[in-house]
Amino acid sequence: MALQILYYPDPRLREVSPAVADIESVKPLIAPMFEVMYRSRGIGLAGPQVGILQRIIVANITGKREEADEEKIFLNPTIVDRSGEMRDHEGCLSLPGIDALIRRSESLAVEVTDLEGRRQRFEATGLWSKLFQHEIDHLDGILILDKMSPADLKQWAYRLKELEDDFRKNVRREHKPAEAGL
Repeated sequence: MALQILYYPDPRLREVSPAVADIESVKPLIAPMFEVMYRSRGIGLAGPQVGILQRIIVANITGKREEADEEKIFLNPTIVDRSGEMRDHEGCLSLPGIDALIRRSESLAVEVTDLEGRRQRFEATGLWSKLFQHEIDHLDGILILDKMSPADLKQWAYRLKELEDDFRKNVRREHKPAEAGL
């Protein structure tokens, strides 16, 4: 299965993804999602970013394919508690070349389902907290654009217009971020 990153302003990025009801049906999607994530130099990827409108997140916080033991798969994630605040640079594979300071909760409690159907709870801080919030936003049709300051939106207006023009002209440019993205 050949998946590709969807770029802003693809309308599928704004859809709310329904819960995974049949775990067996999503298992074949996991390896191709990891492949796209690694190829794009990301550390996390949500289903909607590759046109899979289901509540699936794959992640490897190291971003290194050779560290497959760090790969995590999260189905139907739900944030059940949050605390503190952090503001950090954040990029997005669906918004190549754009990053901004985004305000997020510093720590989270997240409930997820694994590939065996078991519900688990994770306590996440730092980069894991940011990753969960970013990817769950994707599952809810929310992009970092929605969390940027007016100054950041103004700074990146030219790049957003380029992405909109490419989408309108059906031009697909493969983008490789300079740093790992979410």
